[in-house]
Amino acid sequence: MRVTLVRVNFRLSASRLDFYVDVRLRDFDGRWLAVSDISGEHEIGLGCNPREALAASLAALGTAATAALLADAQLIGVSKRPR
Repeated sequence: MRVTLVRVNFRLSASRLDFYVDVRLRDFDGRWLAVSDISGEHEIGLGCNPREALAASLAALGTAATAALLADAQLIGVSKRPR
C-alpha cells in the first residue's frame, strides 16, 4: 500500500484582523494535520478533514478570529489546488 502525502502551504488573513496566519496543511492517508504560525508560535490541529484540522489549529485565537479567518477567500483557492 502506498500512502499519498498532500502538502499545502498558504497564508490566511481577514480585513478586520491586524495579523495574518501562515498555515501548513498535511494529509497523512486521510488524517489531517494543520500547523498555524501565530505570532511565532506553532499551533497544531488534527482532524478528519482539512477544515476541521485548520479550525483546531486556529482555536487559540478565539471564536471570532477563527471564524473570520475561516471565511478568508484564500481558502477557495487552496481547495482548488491540484494535489
